[in-house]
Amino acid sequence: MLRRQYLHFAPGWEARLRAAGLDSFEPAFLCEQGTVVRRSGSSEVRRVEVEVEGARQVLFLKKSWVTRWAQLRSRVFRGMLFGASQVRREFANLARLHEWQLTEAMPVAFGEERRAGWLWRSFLITTGIAEPMPVDAFIRDVLPRLAGAERRSVRGELLRQVARLTRVMHARQFTHGDLYWRNLVIADNELARLSLIDMPRGRSHRRELSVAARASDLAALDAPAPRFFRRSERLRFLLDYRQTRRLDAGGKELIRQVLKAAEPMRRKQLAHVGADAPQHAQT
Repeated sequence: MLRRQYLHFAPGWEARLRAAGLDSFEPAFLCEQGTVVRRSGSSEVRRVEVEVEGARQVLFLKKSWVTRWAQLRSRVFRGMLFGASQVRREFANLARLHEWQLTEAMPVAFGEERRAGWLWRSFLITTGIAEPMPVDAFIRDVLPRLAGAERRSVRGELLRQVARLTRVMHARQFTHGDLYWRNLVIADNELARLSLIDMPRGRSHRRELSVAARASDLAALDAPAPRFFRRSERLRFLLDYRQTRRLDAGGKELIRQVLKAAEPMRRKQLAHVGADAPQHAQT
């Protein structure tokens, strides 16, 4: 079977990955160093520590592979045969958001293996985020342990930072496509150091974002929110996002579309956050 492998490195990273033995396709894809962060039947995310220029560097190695023909058929026009692959899009999106200072994770390399034109295996390597905590874990596990006044203050600051990050991203005419809580990461327990991750569906738009495009990202954020935040906090988040003090006709239309898009997602996203999580919306 005709097989072709392709590798791309961010500037300055080929030599660094060579020193770690990760500068060619097979060693990178078959790497079993470090610890597995997440694994499914056709993908794996692995945390790896390597030495880079005399210092320890945390890298994340995200691998995907084909296990059945249905995967190829369902994504034939989404990079499996035609168009840019998911790993190539995610590398480009992450590089763009890192340049905009919307993520501390930097893409350093990606690889693709195609067989007779079909994408069969791929990987993405990124730098790690210092002491990362996904927003879903922070809301579920950290906020409930804080005292009343501190909890209210931290909740407000978290929502302001998420609104800021989303506003800046949308001002760049970019939508994430999977803006769920788990894809927002806090570094070193500093809410101001919020990073976007996992964005293969991210997209740059040539024109100013439509209400529907904005609502799609915002709905992903709002889907589990009623269980954890009061209605007034969710409204304040939208006002912060729009940088306004009062709702106008445009804001009301945005809220209407957000709620409509969020409703079908609520059960699934609550399951992702933790179905047995306590109700904090009134605390």
